[in-house]
Amino acid sequence: MYGLLSNTLDALLALQQGVDYAKGRDYFGENTSSRGVYPPINFFEKEEGLVLIAELPGVKKDDIALEVKDNLLRISGERKVDYGEKASYHRRERRDLTFDRTVKLPFRVDDEQIKAEMNDGLLAIALLRKEEDKPRKVAIQ
Repeated sequence: MYGLLSNTLDALLALQQGVDYAKGRDYFGENTSSRGVYPPINFFEKEEGLVLIAELPGVKKDDIALEVKDNLLRISGERKVDYGEKASYHRRERRDLTFDRTVKLPFRVDDEQIKAEMNDGLLAIALLRKEEDKPRKVAIQ
């Protein structure tokens, strides 16, 4: 009997911890949809490297920071939403947002040849593979 009660209490405790974790992540906030991982990104291979596309609507390029170290890419920044002090809100779904996302790349990149461009809320980053990280053909004798 004690074992059954103990298992039930453990399950309830785990459920409560899950709910507490979700509350801390703003899943139950005032938003009409969950934010998930931000910013959403797509990676694809192109020529001798990768291209990353990140969706950053409403974020100014001056408010974005990019850092690369070995095979890690970090995108951080903030989106500021300001309608002035005298505005009264009927509905407020767009909020200020601070983000910081690190992505592991499949190889080390040449940090001297990274190109980034922002256009219509899309950030495109071209990442070339580091020369010493490129596969080499081996002659068989």
